[in-house]
Parts: sequence; structure tokens; C-alpha cells
Amino acid sequence: MSENTCIFSSGQATHRLPLPAFHSREATETHIKICPKAWTDYLSLPEFMQQELIDFCTGKQGLKITYDTIFRRVFDPGRPQGFKRLESLLSAILGRSVKIIRIMPREGTQMRENASFVVMDVLVQLDDSSFANVEMQKIGYNFPLARADCYVSDIIMRQYVDTKATLGKNFSFNDLHKVYSIILMEESPAGFHQTEGKYMHIRKPVFDTGIYPDNPGLHEDIFLCLDSFHSIVHNITKSSSDLEAWLTFLSATEPAAIGALIEAFPCFAPIYQEIADFVKNPEELIGMLSEELYIMDKNMERLMVSELKEEAEQAKSELEMAKAELQEARAEKAKAAAELNDIVAERDNIITERNNIIAERDNIIAERDNVIAERNNIITERDKTTAERNIFKLKCQGKTPEMISGELHLSIEYVNSVLAELEFPNR
Repeated sequence: MSENTCIFSSGQATHRLPLPAFHSREATETHIKICPKAWTDYLSLPEFMQQELIDFCTGKQGLKITYDTIFRRVFDPGRPQGFKRLESLLSAILGRSVKIIRIMPREGTQMRENASFVVMDVLVQLDDSSFANVEMQKIGYNFPLARADCYVSDIIMRQYVDTKATLGKNFSFNDLHKVYSIILMEESPAGFHQTEGKYMHIRKPVFDTGIYPDNPGLHEDIFLCLDSFHSIVHNITKSSSDLEAWLTFLSATEPAAIGALIEAFPCFAPIYQEIADFVKNPEELIGMLSEELYIMDKNMERLMVSELKEEAEQAKSELEMAKAELQEARAEKAKAAAELNDIVAERDNIITERNNIIAERDNIIAERDNVIAERNNIITERDKTTAERNIFKLKCQGKTPEMISGELHLSIEYVNSVLAELEFPNR
């Protein structure tokens, strides 16, 4: 295999990219078989990682810089090249030239996490005595702000303890220096995508009243979303910023994008060459991918646990809400039942009152009917008395029953019966 044989064309110029250039998959696999252990490990890789390796070795695709092994090697502050690269990256992010004066050890009160999504986590002190905590996260946490606050608070507290121990009675809070929390995320949480066209998010503690404008406190959070950057910035030219160049380096895997970056910023060519040198040692190359697979599995496991915890918290919240709604429904049911009982009682009272009214009405009607019957009886008795009186009167005048019947319009039978009762002979 010959190095630097992958060609990238831009206008009239031709640039040789520092990418491996095996001619085929077969040639790549033949090279890996040189080391039996590497070949065994290669066969155990999932198909997508085998294909990624083949694409890298044949110059079709660059390796992801965010792979743990690669990222650590590129920015390892313990190596001169990594030290300078980290300085350059920090300068690009902070927008000013910075120098790292020392790498801070990870002991002390510094928080520790197991099975983290973090690829690299390094704490350095800059030439202005401020601190920078740099993290590279494969998958951004769903609770980035709370976690950043805890980390920064931990670092500030560590600085406080060390400074106070050093200065003793002469200690003042003004002796504490600012802490920058710089978090690069390959896949950022949804909250960072709410603002279109933004891939860098800076958080500073400030008063809403505008007081102390020149004293924003002891910490500043800078979140850089590589996925957002990759979807916003598509072309790198010589007029691009150093930050755009570094973020392109961290997010681009296409040969055309890598070629454009090297053409505009030749300083990245040695880094890509260093990455390409992985191919020289098949065991190291396959070991790197095996380690990445393990890390991805652990990260996926952690992501699932994180999501399950979030789902559990959401389910718990929903359960509490359901309980509250159930309690409210029960209270409303009890209230409705009480109202229903009142309505039923009122209805029963109305029915009883109605029945009483009906009974009273029936009594009045019966009483009225009795009065009417009595009245009718009186009228009948009156009419009978009147008729008898008239019959008696006419009889006394000497008129015959027939004459009386005709004059009074009464039946002859009735006239005769009255005369018989009065003991008048029928003649």
C-alpha cells in the first residue's frame, strides 16, 4: 500500500489527501490477515463497522474524529502535538489566542461518572489563570445544563479549596478565576435545535436588571453542536474562521470535505496523516474499532438507562397527575352524588306535595259534588213543592186533573199521584 494516493481535485489544483488507498475490499482484508488476532477481531465486528473500515482503507470515507481513540490521540495534552492542537481549538472557541500553562489532574473533588457518553474530559489552566474544562460527548445528555452546573461547581469548589489552602488568611474570593465549561456534542439534544442557524450556544450568569455587566461570575458554558454545524456550514474556504475549520475537522468524513479543509487550512494535513497511519498496524486499527464498539454499546446501554429513567420519571409524574385527577373525579362524584340526593329528596318532597295537592283537590271535588248533589236535591224538592202547591191551587179552583196537567205541563199520572197524596178524589 502506498500512502497519500487518494486524489482530491479543486479547480486546476490537485491535492493528495492523507487517506489510505487500498484498491479493494479484498486488498484491505489481505492486509488485515497479516495479524491473525486482528483478522479474528475484524470478523467479529458488525457489518456496518466492517464497511466503515473498508471505506476508510480504500479512501472512500474518513474515520470519525469523534471516535474515542482517535479524539484522544489527536488532542492528548500529554503529547506535544495534542497540546498545541488543544490550544488551537480553545483559541478558536474562545475567540482569542490562549496558552495552556498546565494540565490539571483529575483527582480531588472532581466528579466521576461511569459508562459516560463523554469521549474526552480534560481540565486545563490558561495563561490568564482561568480554567477550561473540555468535553467531547458522543451523545448529548438530556439534562445538559444541570450536569454542566454540577461539573463547573465542582471545579470552582476544587479551586476554592486549593487557593484557600495556599493563601490562608490572605484569601479573597477575588483570587478565584473563571471556569469555562466547553462541551462539544456529536449528537446534541433536541433543545439545542430550537434556534435555526445556530450551532454555538453560550450561557453566562447575568442579572436581569443589568447590574454588574462586567462581572458575569465565575463560570461560562459553551455548547458546540457538531450535528447542527454540519447541517449549516457546508463549504470551507480560506476565508472561513478557525472555529469553522476545527468543527469541520471534527464532523466531516467525506473526502471532498476533507480535501477542501486541507486546501484552505493545510495545518490539518499532518493530523489526517497521523490518523491514516493507523492502517499500518492492523492490530491497532482493529483494536481501536473493537474498543469503539464496546464504548458504543456502553453508551447505548447508558442512553437506554437514561431514557428509561426519564420515562420512569414521566410515568411517575403522569401517575401522580392521574391520582390527582382520580381524587378530583372522586370529589366531583361525591359532590354530584350529594347533589343528586338533594335533587331526589327535593323531587320526593315535590311528589309528596303534589300528591297532597291532588288529594286536597279530590276532596274539594268530592265536597263540590256533594254540594251540587245537595243543591240538586233541594232544587228537586223545591220544584216538587212548587208543583204540588200549583196543583193544589188549581184543584181548589175546581179544575180537573186533565186541565191541571195541560196548564202546568205535567203528566196526568204525576198530577193524579199528587192529588192522591193530598187526598183529593180524582174527579
